[in-house]
Amino acid sequence: MPEAARPNARWSLDFLADSFGASRKFRILAVIDDCRRHNLCLIADTSISGARVARELDALVRVHGKPACIVSDNGTEFTSRAILKWADKNGVPWHYIDPGKPQQNAFIESFNGSLRDELLNEEIFDTLDDARRKLALWRYDYNAVRPHSSLGNQPPLEARRALEQFEGPAPGALAQNNPPDYQSQTRRISL
Repeated sequence: MPEAARPNARWSLDFLADSFGASRKFRILAVIDDCRRHNLCLIADTSISGARVARELDALVRVHGKPACIVSDNGTEFTSRAILKWADKNGVPWHYIDPGKPQQNAFIESFNGSLRDELLNEEIFDTLDDARRKLALWRYDYNAVRPHSSLGNQPPLEARRALEQFEGPAPGALAQNNPPDYQSQTRRISL
């Protein structure tokens, strides 16, 4: 498994669960970029299928570029046909941790612990929309405001920006520094 020495070297995925209202359960898909501990998304819904995970990954790739690999557990959503097809179509190796070995996916497990301790155990969610709003606020604070000791007391977005100054932005992402030069390309038209 490649080391997460640069952005998009390795993404980690996992699910968390909580409830709102009268014990109505919901799930949260968490995706982080292991290099700078950047939380790429927190998707909350009452049900999240493998096909939904694939759609969310497509959206993340459009914004952040394609990861070199993805790490997850062996949950049914992550081993579904939709995910296997997505990984094959995108050429992204998918590494599954050994069952019962969450330490093999330490970055997401650490993230999950912070999310659980700082938000999920502290808040009561009235509705799914309330949970989504509180998750978005917590995610902003986690990524842009609060310092992380593992990043030299910088927030993940600041650490990522500092790294990109030296290495450039994520290849394949939407926002690129050098747009293609369509003017210099010649086209042949045959009649």
